[in-house]
Amino acid sequence: MTQRLGVALVLMLTGCGGSTLRVAQDDTGNGAPVSLAPAPDSEPDSAVSTGKDSAAVVPPLTPSQTVASDTARRDSSVAQGYAPSAQGAELEVRRIGEWTNTGISESRRLVIRDANAWAGFWAELGVGERPAVDFTKDLVLVVAAGQRSTGGYGIEIERVTQTGGALTVEVQETSPGPNCVTTSALTQPVDVVLVPGAGVQSWSFTERKEVQGCR
Repeated sequence: MTQRLGVALVLMLTGCGGSTLRVAQDDTGNGAPVSLAPAPDSEPDSAVSTGKDSAAVVPPLTPSQTVASDTARRDSSVAQGYAPSAQGAELEVRRIGEWTNTGISESRRLVIRDANAWAGFWAELGVGERPAVDFTKDLVLVVAAGQRSTGGYGIEIERVTQTGGALTVEVQETSPGPNCVTTSALTQPVDVVLVPGAGVQSWSFTERKEVQGCR
């Protein structure tokens, strides 16, 4: 019995020896054992980490900053472009005529805004054919100095300005100086002009007188 057990044991050991266990070696042949444990996770890529830090140094512009910048530019452009005139806008003056001998014997300051008033005034003025006026666009300004005993007198609308709906008409009257040679005939100086009438609701006349210097 003991002999059979020994033979069986020998056969088992012999069978196991056919598959000898060997230790793996590295490619260099130095016999050092190669670890079979899994390699630890690699460290994060330094290039990627640097990229994140670089982006954090210069943060993108936020929407609120963009709006504030645009608002500042708009305010700046308005401040530079806006320059209101304290004296109003000067209107274009188109002269119909300037006369010294007329039928208007008294001083007048008129604003004519319709065809009937224009026809009545022109008939009184008595200086020829009446010019056509489009009162949907323009109005007529009349200044008359009144009757003078000699020549050398004159009257003129120098400038017209509009502030809102208010019209300001600047008038200059001239008279001859003591050394001026004049005619002895009676004169009635009148000046008639056209100006744009859009938005006009009121008006006023300012006066300036000047004596001519003659040698």
